[in-house]
Amino acid sequence: MDGYKVGDISSLLNSSTSEQKATNDLFSKETKPALSVEEVYVKPLVKPAKGKRPKKNKPIEPEPEPEASKFPSLSPEEKLEIDKRTLFVGNLPLGYKRKQLRKLFAGFGKIQSLRFRSVAIADLKLGRKVCLKTNKVNENATCKNAYIVFDHEGCLEEALSKNGILVNDHHIRVDRIVKSKQQIKDDSKNSIFIGNIPFAASEEDIRLALEQCGEIEYVRLLRDSKTNIGKGFGYVKFADSSGVMFAMKIKDTVEVNGRKLRIQRCKSKVTLENTKKAKELKTKQKDEANKSFRGRKSKSSDKDIFSGKVNKSKNKKFDSNKRPSKRNKQKTMSKQRFDKKVNKASKKGGIVNKGKKEKQ
Repeated sequence: MDGYKVGDISSLLNSSTSEQKATNDLFSKETKPALSVEEVYVKPLVKPAKGKRPKKNKPIEPEPEPEASKFPSLSPEEKLEIDKRTLFVGNLPLGYKRKQLRKLFAGFGKIQSLRFRSVAIADLKLGRKVCLKTNKVNENATCKNAYIVFDHEGCLEEALSKNGILVNDHHIRVDRIVKSKQQIKDDSKNSIFIGNIPFAASEEDIRLALEQCGEIEYVRLLRDSKTNIGKGFGYVKFADSSGVMFAMKIKDTVEVNGRKLRIQRCKSKVTLENTKKAKELKTKQKDEANKSFRGRKSKSSDKDIFSGKVNKSKNKKFDSNKRPSKRNKQKTMSKQRFDKKVNKASKKGGIVNKGKKEKQ
């Protein structure tokens, strides 16, 4: 046999292929590439709780960038500038639509925006937006309010002429949002405060009750923002101060739905702030005077009697249960003893007065 060597057959029978590969690998000079950190690191096995499957690690997604809001934040100066161009329209009929209101005020200038507010919803759980979209409005409500933003401030002066006009048997109230201090003072002079109003009463009921006092510019009843039910008080503004004078004369006889109204003069916020400041100044002056007060000794006695101090004995109340002391107990004498003293005094030429001897 060509190429045969001694021991080839025995080596083939005794050794296996796996052992040969292992020996070859040990003595081979070839170098293997180094493993990476990710290949070496193996996550520890966590036993899942009973009845729960292990959560799969989801890839972390990058946070989305914030979108630009529809209503950008405005500075206080920008808000004030918009409020000066805004007109308030109150006591509108509940079924009055946006097109009708826009047509009513379109002749005074370009309208930038228009929105309704104070609409009473039927179901508070659903929320205002859902109720307004599905037209679920409280049937007992009769009115709502609106805000109109014009293109420039000059439009408001002409639009105020619509104040007090009749719109579907409702006298609407048209007024500014931003007023000067002088305008607030003028409004308070011609206005009255009304309390004890029935919750179901409307602006038209108050107007009918006070029409005899004079021309009424507007009636303002404060209502709950969600239910549109009245809070029981409001304000009435007359065209002149004579209406306020006449209302104060008949204040004890005015009734609405069988309920007597409480009528008072209206005070402006400016006057209330001034009165509060005056009261604070008075209290400060009193506190400073009390701190600077020092006691002094009176010349009449050597005792420490302070000027301005009230005598305690005058403020003490008489206690009938408490027995009087021996010193304060009034001395009494019998009739016989008194007669003896009178006789002695008459001989000496003295006069007895209540048990005491006084010489003439």
